[in-house]
Amino acid sequence: MGKKKLFWILQVSGWLAYYSFHTIFFSERMFFSGKDWMLYTITFPLGIMITLGMRHIYRRVYKRTERLIWLPVSVVVTSIIFTMVWYFVDVYISHFFWQNGSLELRARLEPFYMIKYNYLFMVILMAWSGLYFGIKYALDWQAEKSKALKAQSMAHKAQMKMLRYQLNPHFLFNSLNSIQVLVDENKDHAKEMIGELSEFLRYSLLHKEATFVNLSNELEAIQHYFSIEKKRFEEKLEIDYAVDDNLRHVQVLTFLLHPLIENAVKYGMRTSPMPLKIRLSASKTGYGLLIEVCNTGKWIERKDGEEHKGTGTGLCNVRERLENAYGEDHRFEIIKHDDKTCIRIEIKEDYLNG
Repeated sequence: MGKKKLFWILQVSGWLAYYSFHTIFFSERMFFSGKDWMLYTITFPLGIMITLGMRHIYRRVYKRTERLIWLPVSVVVTSIIFTMVWYFVDVYISHFFWQNGSLELRARLEPFYMIKYNYLFMVILMAWSGLYFGIKYALDWQAEKSKALKAQSMAHKAQMKMLRYQLNPHFLFNSLNSIQVLVDENKDHAKEMIGELSEFLRYSLLHKEATFVNLSNELEAIQHYFSIEKKRFEEKLEIDYAVDDNLRHVQVLTFLLHPLIENAVKYGMRTSPMPLKIRLSASKTGYGLLIEVCNTGKWIERKDGEEHKGTGTGLCNVRERLENAYGEDHRFEIIKHDDKTCIRIEIKEDYLNG
Protein backbone atom coordinates (compact mmCIF):
# COMPACT_ATOMS: atom_id res chain seq x y z
CA MET A 1 0.00 0.00 0.00
CA GLY A 2 1.31 3.45 -0.96
CA LYS A 3 2.00 6.11 1.65
CA LYS A 4 -0.57 8.49 0.15
CA LYS A 5 -3.36 5.92 0.24
CA LEU A 6 -2.44 4.89 3.77
CA PHE A 7 -2.50 8.53 4.92
CA TRP A 8 -6.02 9.08 3.64
CA ILE A 9 -7.29 5.87 5.18
CA LEU A 10 -5.85 6.81 8.57
CA GLN A 11 -6.88 10.46 8.27
CA VAL A 12 -10.53 9.80 7.48
CA SER A 13 -10.95 6.80 9.79
CA GLY A 14 -9.18 8.61 12.65
CA TRP A 15 -11.37 11.68 12.50
CA LEU A 16 -14.55 9.59 12.11
CA ALA A 17 -13.55 7.56 15.16
CA TYR A 18 -12.91 10.73 17.17
CA TYR A 19 -16.20 12.27 16.06
CA SER A 20 -18.10 9.10 16.93
CA PHE A 21 -16.46 8.98 20.34
CA HIS A 22 -17.59 12.53 21.15
CA THR A 23 -21.02 11.90 19.69
CA ILE A 24 -21.67 8.91 21.92
CA PHE A 25 -20.09 10.00 25.21
CA PHE A 26 -20.07 13.80 25.35
CA SER A 27 -22.77 15.26 23.16
CA GLU A 28 -26.16 13.95 24.16
CA ARG A 29 -27.60 17.46 23.88
CA MET A 30 -27.01 17.53 20.14
CA PHE A 31 -29.95 15.14 19.59
CA PHE A 32 -32.38 17.76 20.84
CA SER A 33 -31.48 20.60 18.51
CA GLY A 34 -30.76 20.59 14.80
CA LYS A 35 -28.71 23.78 15.10
CA ASP A 36 -26.69 22.39 17.98
CA TRP A 37 -26.04 19.26 15.95
CA MET A 38 -24.89 21.33 12.98
CA LEU A 39 -22.76 23.54 15.21
CA TYR A 40 -21.08 20.55 16.76
CA THR A 41 -20.56 18.79 13.43
CA ILE A 42 -18.74 21.58 11.57
CA THR A 43 -15.81 21.36 13.97
CA PHE A 44 -14.67 18.05 12.57
CA PRO A 45 -14.48 18.88 8.85
CA LEU A 46 -12.52 21.93 9.95
CA GLY A 47 -10.19 19.64 11.88
CA ILE A 48 -9.61 17.54 8.76
CA MET A 49 -8.86 20.61 6.65
CA ILE A 50 -6.59 22.11 9.32
CA THR A 51 -4.54 18.92 9.62
CA LEU A 52 -4.19 18.73 5.84
CA GLY A 53 -2.60 22.17 5.95
CA MET A 54 -0.30 21.03 8.73
CA ARG A 55 0.66 17.97 6.71
CA HIS A 56 1.71 20.19 3.82
CA ILE A 57 4.04 22.13 6.13
CA TYR A 58 5.36 19.00 7.86
CA ARG A 59 6.31 17.39 4.57
CA ARG A 60 8.46 20.40 3.67
CA VAL A 61 10.00 20.59 7.13
CA TYR A 62 10.70 16.85 7.17
CA LYS A 63 12.61 16.99 3.90
CA ARG A 64 14.72 20.00 4.84
CA THR A 65 15.36 19.34 8.53
CA GLU A 66 18.89 18.08 9.14
CA ARG A 67 18.77 18.07 12.95
CA LEU A 68 16.09 16.04 14.69
CA ILE A 69 15.65 18.68 17.42
CA TRP A 70 13.97 21.05 14.97
CA LEU A 71 11.04 18.68 14.40
CA PRO A 72 9.54 19.06 17.92
CA VAL A 73 9.99 22.83 17.63
CA SER A 74 8.20 22.78 14.27
CA VAL A 75 5.38 20.67 15.73
CA VAL A 76 4.81 23.07 18.66
CA VAL A 77 4.94 26.23 16.54
CA THR A 78 2.74 24.79 13.78
CA SER A 79 0.22 23.41 16.28
CA ILE A 80 -0.09 26.78 18.05
CA ILE A 81 -0.63 28.67 14.78
CA PHE A 82 -3.17 26.19 13.41
CA THR A 83 -4.94 25.98 16.76
CA MET A 84 -5.63 29.72 16.53
CA VAL A 85 -6.71 29.39 12.90
CA TRP A 86 -9.01 26.49 13.74
CA TYR A 87 -10.55 28.35 16.69
CA PHE A 88 -11.26 31.64 14.90
CA VAL A 89 -12.62 29.97 11.77
CA ASP A 90 -14.79 27.68 13.91
CA VAL A 91 -16.12 30.60 15.95
CA TYR A 92 -16.81 32.69 12.86
CA ILE A 93 -18.75 29.95 11.06
CA SER A 94 -20.56 28.89 14.21
CA HIS A 95 -21.95 32.37 15.01
CA PHE A 96 -24.28 32.07 12.02
CA PHE A 97 -26.11 29.27 13.85
CA TRP A 98 -26.42 31.03 17.23
CA GLN A 99 -29.62 32.78 18.18
CA ASN A 100 -27.74 35.85 19.40
CA GLY A 101 -24.88 35.60 16.98
CA SER A 102 -23.13 38.88 17.66
CA LEU A 103 -23.35 38.62 21.44
CA GLU A 104 -22.21 35.01 21.44
CA LEU A 105 -19.36 35.87 19.09
CA ARG A 106 -18.07 38.55 21.44
CA ALA A 107 -18.36 36.14 24.38
CA ARG A 108 -16.39 33.47 22.56
CA LEU A 109 -13.60 35.93 21.85
CA GLU A 110 -13.06 36.61 25.52
CA PRO A 111 -9.77 35.26 26.98
CA PHE A 112 -11.45 32.59 29.16
CA TYR A 113 -13.28 31.02 26.23
CA MET A 114 -10.24 31.29 23.99
CA ILE A 115 -7.98 29.53 26.48
CA LYS A 116 -10.58 26.84 27.14
CA TYR A 117 -11.23 25.90 23.53
CA ASN A 118 -7.73 26.55 22.26
CA TYR A 119 -6.40 24.14 24.87
CA LEU A 120 -8.69 21.42 23.53
CA PHE A 121 -7.78 22.12 19.91
CA MET A 122 -4.09 22.29 20.82
CA VAL A 123 -4.19 18.84 22.44
CA ILE A 124 -5.93 17.39 19.38
CA LEU A 125 -3.41 18.88 16.93
CA MET A 126 -0.40 17.90 19.04
CA ALA A 127 -1.72 14.33 19.23
CA TRP A 128 -2.32 14.30 15.47
CA SER A 129 1.21 15.60 14.87
CA GLY A 130 2.70 12.92 17.11
CA LEU A 131 0.83 10.21 15.25
CA TYR A 132 1.77 11.69 11.88
CA PHE A 133 5.50 11.72 12.58
CA GLY A 134 5.40 8.44 14.48
CA ILE A 135 3.80 6.63 11.56
CA LYS A 136 5.99 8.45 9.05
CA TYR A 137 9.17 7.46 10.92
CA ALA A 138 7.96 3.87 11.20
CA LEU A 139 7.25 3.68 7.46
CA ASP A 140 10.55 5.32 6.55
CA TRP A 141 12.43 3.00 8.90
CA GLN A 142 10.75 0.00 7.31
CA ALA A 143 11.59 1.30 3.83
CA GLU A 144 15.22 1.89 4.79
CA LYS A 145 15.39 -1.56 6.35
CA SER A 146 14.03 -3.09 3.14
CA LYS A 147 16.57 -1.13 1.09
CA ALA A 148 19.38 -2.22 3.37
CA LEU A 149 18.31 -5.86 3.17
CA LYS A 150 18.03 -5.60 -0.61
CA ALA A 151 21.46 -3.97 -0.85
CA GLN A 152 22.90 -6.64 1.44
CA SER A 153 21.32 -9.36 -0.67
CA MET A 154 22.69 -7.81 -3.85
CA ALA A 155 26.14 -7.53 -2.27
CA HIS A 156 26.01 -11.18 -1.25
CA LYS A 157 24.99 -12.21 -4.75
CA ALA A 158 27.74 -10.10 -6.27
CA GLN A 159 30.31 -11.63 -3.93
CA MET A 160 29.04 -15.14 -4.64
CA LYS A 161 29.33 -14.54 -8.38
CA MET A 162 32.82 -13.15 -7.95
CA LEU A 163 33.87 -16.21 -5.96
CA ARG A 164 32.18 -18.47 -8.47
CA TYR A 165 33.98 -16.86 -11.41
CA GLN A 166 37.31 -17.44 -9.66
CA LEU A 167 36.77 -21.16 -10.13
CA ASN A 168 36.62 -21.08 -13.91
CA PRO A 169 40.22 -19.94 -14.52
CA HIS A 170 41.31 -21.98 -11.49
CA PHE A 171 39.84 -25.15 -12.95
CA LEU A 172 41.09 -24.36 -16.45
CA PHE A 173 44.59 -23.76 -15.10
CA ASN A 174 44.72 -27.21 -13.46
CA SER A 175 43.02 -29.01 -16.36
CA LEU A 176 45.42 -27.57 -18.91
CA ASN A 177 48.31 -28.70 -16.71
CA SER A 178 46.88 -32.22 -16.84
CA ILE A 179 46.42 -32.09 -20.62
CA GLN A 180 49.95 -30.77 -21.04
CA VAL A 181 51.32 -33.80 -19.19
CA LEU A 182 49.08 -36.22 -21.11
CA VAL A 183 49.97 -34.88 -24.58
CA ASP A 184 53.44 -36.40 -24.31
CA GLU A 185 52.18 -39.65 -22.78
CA ASN A 186 49.06 -40.51 -24.81
CA LYS A 187 47.84 -38.22 -27.59
CA ASP A 188 44.57 -40.11 -28.09
CA HIS A 189 43.69 -39.75 -24.43
CA ALA A 190 44.71 -36.09 -24.61
CA LYS A 191 42.18 -35.55 -27.41
CA GLU A 192 39.48 -37.33 -25.42
CA MET A 193 40.39 -35.22 -22.40
CA ILE A 194 39.94 -32.05 -24.42
CA GLY A 195 36.47 -33.31 -25.37
CA GLU A 196 35.56 -33.90 -21.72
CA LEU A 197 36.96 -30.49 -20.83
CA SER A 198 34.72 -28.94 -23.47
CA GLU A 199 31.68 -30.66 -21.93
CA PHE A 200 32.66 -29.43 -18.49
CA LEU A 201 33.09 -25.85 -19.72
CA ARG A 202 29.76 -26.16 -21.51
CA TYR A 203 28.17 -26.90 -18.14
CA SER A 204 29.86 -23.78 -16.78
CA LEU A 205 28.43 -21.65 -19.59
CA LEU A 206 24.93 -23.09 -19.24
CA HIS A 207 24.84 -22.21 -15.55
CA LYS A 208 26.89 -19.03 -15.60
CA GLU A 209 24.04 -16.93 -14.16
CA ALA A 210 22.84 -19.55 -11.68
CA THR A 211 23.76 -19.32 -8.02
CA PHE A 212 22.11 -22.62 -7.14
CA VAL A 213 21.53 -25.77 -9.23
CA ASN A 214 20.19 -29.25 -8.60
CA LEU A 215 22.62 -31.68 -7.04
CA SER A 216 22.18 -33.90 -10.11
CA ASN A 217 23.67 -31.15 -12.30
CA GLU A 218 26.69 -30.93 -10.05
CA LEU A 219 27.17 -34.69 -10.16
CA GLU A 220 27.04 -34.67 -13.95
CA ALA A 221 29.76 -32.02 -14.05
CA ILE A 222 31.87 -34.05 -11.59
CA GLN A 223 31.57 -37.11 -13.83
CA HIS A 224 33.02 -35.11 -16.72
CA TYR A 225 35.88 -34.00 -14.49
CA PHE A 226 36.60 -37.54 -13.33
CA SER A 227 36.62 -38.67 -16.96
CA ILE A 228 39.39 -36.16 -17.58
CA GLU A 229 41.42 -37.34 -14.60
CA LYS A 230 40.85 -41.04 -15.33
CA LYS A 231 42.35 -40.64 -18.79
CA ARG A 232 45.43 -39.20 -17.17
CA PHE A 233 45.86 -41.54 -14.19
CA GLU A 234 44.02 -44.63 -15.53
CA GLU A 235 44.22 -47.48 -12.98
CA LYS A 236 45.83 -45.20 -10.40
CA LEU A 237 42.47 -43.55 -9.70
CA GLU A 238 39.23 -45.13 -8.45
CA ILE A 239 35.98 -43.26 -7.85
CA ASP A 240 32.97 -44.38 -5.85
CA TYR A 241 29.59 -42.62 -5.67
CA ALA A 242 27.15 -43.02 -2.79
CA VAL A 243 24.40 -40.50 -3.49
CA ASP A 244 20.84 -40.89 -2.28
CA ASP A 245 18.60 -40.67 -5.36
CA ASN A 246 16.00 -38.77 -3.34
CA LEU A 247 18.48 -35.92 -2.92
CA ARG A 248 19.33 -35.35 -6.57
CA HIS A 249 16.69 -32.61 -6.86
CA VAL A 250 17.90 -30.53 -3.88
CA GLN A 251 19.50 -27.16 -4.54
CA VAL A 252 23.21 -26.58 -3.89
CA LEU A 253 25.70 -23.91 -4.87
CA THR A 254 27.03 -24.19 -8.40
CA PHE A 255 30.53 -25.66 -8.55
CA LEU A 256 30.33 -26.63 -4.89
CA LEU A 257 31.62 -30.18 -5.41
CA HIS A 258 34.31 -29.58 -8.00
CA PRO A 259 36.90 -27.87 -5.75
CA LEU A 260 36.49 -30.68 -3.20
CA ILE A 261 37.03 -33.39 -5.81
CA GLU A 262 39.91 -31.54 -7.44
CA ASN A 263 41.57 -31.11 -4.06
CA ALA A 264 41.17 -34.83 -3.34
CA VAL A 265 42.79 -35.78 -6.65
CA LYS A 266 45.58 -33.24 -6.44
CA TYR A 267 46.77 -33.96 -2.90
CA GLY A 268 45.66 -37.58 -2.76
CA MET A 269 48.04 -38.41 -5.59
CA ARG A 270 50.90 -37.05 -3.50
CA THR A 271 50.16 -38.95 -0.27
CA SER A 272 48.03 -42.00 -1.05
CA PRO A 273 49.18 -45.52 -1.91
CA MET A 274 48.00 -46.42 -5.41
CA PRO A 275 45.30 -46.61 -6.46
CA LEU A 276 43.97 -43.37 -5.04
CA LYS A 277 40.41 -44.03 -3.88
CA ILE A 278 37.90 -41.19 -3.78
CA ARG A 279 34.38 -41.53 -2.43
CA LEU A 280 31.68 -38.91 -3.00
CA SER A 281 28.58 -39.32 -0.84
CA ALA A 282 25.40 -37.31 -0.27
CA SER A 283 22.85 -38.26 2.38
CA LYS A 284 20.08 -36.83 4.53
CA THR A 285 20.66 -36.18 8.22
CA GLY A 286 18.62 -34.66 11.01
CA TYR A 287 20.36 -31.35 10.27
CA GLY A 288 19.87 -31.38 6.49
CA LEU A 289 22.06 -32.37 3.56
CA LEU A 290 25.41 -34.03 4.24
CA ILE A 291 28.00 -34.01 1.45
CA GLU A 292 31.26 -35.80 2.06
CA VAL A 293 34.33 -36.24 -0.13
CA CYS A 294 36.90 -38.72 1.20
CA ASN A 295 40.19 -39.75 -0.34
CA THR A 296 42.96 -42.08 0.72
CA GLY A 297 46.11 -40.29 1.74
CA LYS A 298 47.15 -37.78 4.37
CA TRP A 299 46.18 -34.15 4.82
CA ILE A 300 49.00 -31.83 3.80
CA GLU A 301 49.40 -28.84 6.07
CA ARG A 302 50.55 -25.65 4.40
CA LYS A 303 53.64 -24.33 6.14
CA ASP A 304 54.78 -20.73 6.19
CA GLY A 305 57.08 -20.01 3.27
CA GLU A 306 56.34 -23.38 1.61
CA GLU A 307 55.39 -23.21 -2.05
CA HIS A 308 52.56 -25.34 -3.38
CA LYS A 309 51.89 -25.97 -7.00
CA GLY A 310 48.53 -24.39 -7.84
CA THR A 311 46.63 -21.22 -7.13
CA GLY A 312 45.41 -22.00 -3.61
CA THR A 313 41.87 -21.00 -4.57
CA GLY A 314 39.85 -24.21 -4.01
CA LEU A 315 38.90 -24.76 -0.37
CA CYS A 316 39.17 -21.08 0.59
CA ASN A 317 36.68 -20.34 -2.15
CA VAL A 318 34.32 -23.04 -0.89
CA ARG A 319 34.46 -21.72 2.67
CA GLU A 320 33.69 -18.15 1.58
CA ARG A 321 30.85 -19.17 -0.71
CA LEU A 322 29.24 -21.33 1.98
CA GLU A 323 29.52 -18.51 4.51
CA ASN A 324 28.06 -16.05 2.04
CA ALA A 325 25.15 -18.27 1.03
CA TYR A 326 24.18 -19.95 4.30
CA GLY A 327 25.72 -17.93 7.12
CA GLU A 328 25.56 -19.96 10.32
CA ASP A 329 23.19 -22.51 8.78
CA HIS A 330 25.96 -24.75 7.49
CA ARG A 331 28.91 -26.75 8.78
CA PHE A 332 32.29 -27.22 7.12
CA GLU A 333 34.70 -29.75 8.57
CA ILE A 334 38.00 -31.30 7.55
CA ILE A 335 38.52 -34.75 9.08
CA LYS A 336 42.12 -35.93 9.08
CA HIS A 337 43.17 -39.56 9.54
CA ASP A 338 46.51 -41.23 9.05
CA ASP A 339 45.36 -42.97 5.89
CA LYS A 340 42.31 -40.94 4.83
CA THR A 341 41.13 -37.35 4.55
CA CYS A 342 37.49 -36.28 4.43
CA ILE A 343 35.86 -32.94 3.76
CA ARG A 344 32.35 -32.76 5.16
CA ILE A 345 29.73 -30.14 4.37
CA GLU A 346 26.31 -30.00 6.02
CA ILE A 347 23.62 -27.61 4.84
CA LYS A 348 20.54 -26.88 6.91
CA GLU A 349 17.37 -28.38 5.50
CA ASP A 350 15.67 -24.98 5.14
CA TYR A 351 17.93 -24.16 2.18
CA LEU A 352 17.58 -27.36 0.20
CA ASN A 353 14.66 -26.22 -1.94
CA GLY A 354 16.40 -23.07 -3.16
